[in-house]
Amino acid sequence: MALEVLPIPLTWTLLPVLAVLFYLYAVRPLFIFRKMGVPGPTPLPVIGTTYLTAFWGFYNNNISVSDVGPVKGFFNGMTPALVISDAEMMKEIFVKQFHKFTNRQTDSQMINVKPLSRMVFQLLDDDWKNVRTTLSPAFSSSKLRQMTGAMNSCAEQLVENISSFATTKESFDVRQLTGAFTMDVIARTIFGTEINSQRNPQDPFAINAKKSSNINFNSPLIWLYLLFPGTMKRICEFLDYQLFFPREATDFFNGVMDQLLSMRETDGGKGRVDMLQIMIDAHKEKDEDSTDGAKAHGKKQPLTRDDVVANGIGFFNAGYDTVSITLSFLLYHLALDQEIQDKVRQETYQVTDGEVRYLVYFMYCKLFHCGIIHVHYN
Repeated sequence: MALEVLPIPLTWTLLPVLAVLFYLYAVRPLFIFRKMGVPGPTPLPVIGTTYLTAFWGFYNNNISVSDVGPVKGFFNGMTPALVISDAEMMKEIFVKQFHKFTNRQTDSQMINVKPLSRMVFQLLDDDWKNVRTTLSPAFSSSKLRQMTGAMNSCAEQLVENISSFATTKESFDVRQLTGAFTMDVIARTIFGTEINSQRNPQDPFAINAKKSSNINFNSPLIWLYLLFPGTMKRICEFLDYQLFFPREATDFFNGVMDQLLSMRETDGGKGRVDMLQIMIDAHKEKDEDSTDGAKAHGKKQPLTRDDVVANGIGFFNAGYDTVSITLSFLLYHLALDQEIQDKVRQETYQVTDGEVRYLVYFMYCKLFHCGIIHVHYN
């Protein structure tokens, strides 16, 4: 009697194959940090460690430093991310070995929708080197010293506002106060325009600037991007959709930049010392719509209009929350501790004779500032 081979349903044939593929592409890559001896929270297939962010917020990346050490591994979806808080290692990366760490993300993750895709934070390789080389002089001590007058003007308005609240003994939202001050400083030093949002919070510039910095991390689209960056990148590029910045705010700043560029071309930017003028000077060298081959034969290439617009918006977003929140913490601790407040006040008068004209070194103020950073950001 001949033996008959029993038919196996196709479903039972595919299940082991799918299980093996799932392991190879969704499970095995999650062991990369464990193999390297890097500690970190346990990732889950497909979603990685984003479940921690969903429950605890992005601050979770910081509070776990004391648990797992200064170097830890996370997964944004299936993308590994090494988080470092060790001071010596950061110096090695950002100074000595900085030329090896040019890219903040891979090309498969970057959404190439202009003009915002031309931010220096998103550029890759030679494009990044070219734009960074052009922008770096804006942060030299001589350039910053020339911007002190604009900063002091905004600071005087801040002091006036705080003094009025002290006189009336009226409570106020310190975050709103420092946010308006920061916005005024950035508008003056980066865009070269005066908006005075401390007195006029409904200024269109202030409203759209806040829109551009308020990223809604509860948006399902952003979570889909974290989980499936490659797929979402292609969809956003096909639809010409900038995921992290509202279209309305982007269009507004495009219009503002057009006006400012026209004004600077008319007056030649005489007497202007700000980030915008530095970018315009580089932009004037040669205006190209295409940025392919941004660095040919080792020669620095000029900035395009998209570079100017994107980095103007980019530096605002990079500085707004960072500065305003830190100032809020500083004012909060000064209000709590009268002794520290008196020491800061005394040192300020000793160093400046009561009038701050240039950037000067404050020993105690620096220690106080570093202490605030350590308490709230470490």
